[in-house]
Amino acid sequence: MNISKTTIIIILFILFIFACNEKPKNPVSEYGDALIDSYKKGQQAGETANLDAVKRAIEGYYAANGKYPESLEAAEEFMGAKIDISKYEYDPLTGRVSLKK
Repeated sequence: MNISKTTIIIILFILFIFACNEKPKNPVSEYGDALIDSYKKGQQAGETANLDAVKRAIEGYYAANGKYPESLEAAEEFMGAKIDISKYEYDPLTGRVSLKK
């Protein structure tokens, strides 16, 4: 069985074409994705920091009143800054607060 050089070259060329299946990267798209990821991470970090502030406000309310507030609105005066409390779940029986999922 004698395979010619031309046949071998054609086979190698076909294998090369199918092996190069990776699409070229778009730098603008990659930059945009990186910006979006950074924005989301920053937003999450801000919400986590605000969660700590809300927890401290609940602890402050408890220290001042001897009980947990009935709602997050009742503890707003202890927060020090305006925080969007709609992003948090609160249990007035235990004083536990967490980010809504």
